[in-house]
Amino acid sequence: MHLITDISNKKKRLIEKAKKSGIYENFGQKEVQELKDNHNYSSLIYGTQKERYLAELIETFDYWCMNFDLSQLNHS
Repeated sequence: MHLITDISNKKKRLIEKAKKSGIYENFGQKEVQELKDNHNYSSLIYGTQKERYLAELIETFDYWCMNFDLSQLNHS
């Protein structure tokens, strides 16, 4: 799935960015918006069951960004 690959790549880049620069307010929100724009999120949330699942993946990534903490890296 293209979306899953996109999310995985964005997570990797954000983790590297956090290691170098730390975490900042609105961490990852640019990446979340890119996913929403590139994958037509507004139609996914009202679509088929599969499309709603894809929208949920974006929401889960958004939640991950909002709650990411560098200390999590020690446990992964």
